[in-house]
Amino acid sequence: MRRLAALALLSLAAAGCTPLSVVPDGERTRTHVALEGQVRWLRVSLAASPLFGDRAKLLLLDAPVAEVDLLRAADDSVIPPPPAERILRPGTPVRIEKVEFPTGLVIATRTVMSPRYHPWVYLKLAGEDRPCILVLSHASTSADALVDEVDRLLTSDDPSRLLAGLPQEQRDAIGRRELVEGMGARAVEMAWGVPEKVKIDRPAVTEEWAWPSGKRRAWFQDEKLLRWSR
Repeated sequence: MRRLAALALLSLAAAGCTPLSVVPDGERTRTHVALEGQVRWLRVSLAASPLFGDRAKLLLLDAPVAEVDLLRAADDSVIPPPPAERILRPGTPVRIEKVEFPTGLVIATRTVMSPRYHPWVYLKLAGEDRPCILVLSHASTSADALVDEVDRLLTSDDPSRLLAGLPQEQRDAIGRRELVEGMGARAVEMAWGVPEKVKIDRPAVTEEWAWPSGKRRAWFQDEKLLRWSR
């Protein structure tokens, strides 16, 4: 045990950094209880890519590769994740196997070329032997914040019926993580993920949505998608 602990410390020293935040033990326990063992459904379309250098796992992302800032090189440049192998549609069932926090020992056992300083949520996807990973923010320090992150991607209510009720053109676009004019808010969310900011002008009956990177935006008129940028 002492040898393992020493190896963990050496690994952290070699990396030249430590986790940016620490989730208190009580909040970790609350997170485990709130999430582990649940069957959920994908709320939005997610791209499945190899987990950077750890190709024994799949990284699930709701953002385009160009917006993903999870891993950086020695010169602080962003290392993008590998291209997506496939797109998982909303309504895909998954089981939350475990939430893993980046302790010293855990960091030492994770692949160096991976976002190893972040909390990971392990998901089981039917027909897939590799564990699927949601990488959570290393800035979140409470159970509520961590659960909210998961809730943005996974839902307790199967959206398959809602997806099936959309026009074929919209269903096809969601499967490609693209938008088409005339989509409603839920369809846009399924394709591009939950927005970070929503600006509502009630007199004009318009909305402007913005996603975390600030690059993707969408504008609605009378609850229908009017235009977008990325």
